[in-house]
Amino acid sequence: MTNALPPEDISVRFDNIDTRLEEIGDELDLLRTVQNANRRETRGNSQTIVRLERTIRELADIARLHQEALRVAQRDAERDRLVFQEEIRRIWEYLRDRNGGSSTPN
Repeated sequence: MTNALPPEDISVRFDNIDTRLEEIGDELDLLRTVQNANRRETRGNSQTIVRLERTIRELADIARLHQEALRVAQRDAERDRLVFQEEIRRIWEYLRDRNGGSSTPN
């Protein structure tokens, strides 16, 4: 008794191996395609993150400049208010002194 397989059994086994190798090759191709897509997406995400970081820095600069301008405007408004009050006081004193110190005209 021999252990040799009939030729048709060997041929079927080779066909099965070939089929399995083709399936594995197809699976590897699909995995490469997915991996390449993931790389492209990751690269795109990285570029988007860089743009977002740049935009955030620009917005922070704009906010800082706005705050500075607001402080200057508030300081100028306060100075203008004080000047206006002083001018009103001078006018009032002038009118009072013109009337000889009384609050009503003679």
